[in-house]
Amino acid sequence: MTSDNIFKVGVGINYFDDTKGLIKILTNDTVYDYITKFYVIDGIYAGRKDKQESDPNYLKDLQQIYSKIHIVDMNNKTQIEKRNKYWSLAKKDKMDYMIVCDSDEYMDINPKVFDSSLRTIQDRPEKCYPIKQHMVGITTMSRPRLFKKPFTFKHLQSEDTISHGSLYEKDGTEIIAQMYAWFKDHPKREINSDNQSGVDGIEMWHDKEYRTKERIIADRVYYDTNPNR
Repeated sequence: MTSDNIFKVGVGINYFDDTKGLIKILTNDTVYDYITKFYVIDGIYAGRKDKQESDPNYLKDLQQIYSKIHIVDMNNKTQIEKRNKYWSLAKKDKMDYMIVCDSDEYMDINPKVFDSSLRTIQDRPEKCYPIKQHMVGITTMSRPRLFKKPFTFKHLQSEDTISHGSLYEKDGTEIIAQMYAWFKDHPKREINSDNQSGVDGIEMWHDKEYRTKERIIADRVYYDTNPNR
């Protein structure tokens, strides 16, 4: 974290065997300088049998270069177990905000504009806010990717929907749907167009360029056989 940062902002990365994708996230100097800590929750997901393609030691080697990486080994755990880990770490480390960025995604940040946005939402009651994401070769959409403290919520196992698609407080309050409150003041505009709004000062891209064809197929098989992952 640079000395002039106003907020402590973490990035939560649900990760397995995607070093090139992770490097894409880390090598944007503006992003790396701005972010306080990158929580990389490593490990193959429960129920997956495909072999690791990269050297398992490479992630640890990467940490020697990028000291802001916080690696947690969680092999044979579910997606929600891994994702809930970075929420608990963010709470422990007293982060002000968290960005969810999977290893097949990357981002760009304009620090001054993003700081201004974070000041705007600091006193708002909602904990979840949209980030404009470009789906490479498909479309652009606003996705729930920015979260505000206190990180007292977590993903719960679902039997019929994607378990990590929702976040809940202990009293049952759903967090992700709160992102739509942003559009009351910042209209969503035209759906599935480049005019969709998100929090100003940050944009994300979803790109599987660095994944092999075999890994993409294995991902698809895992998704299809674990619809409630």
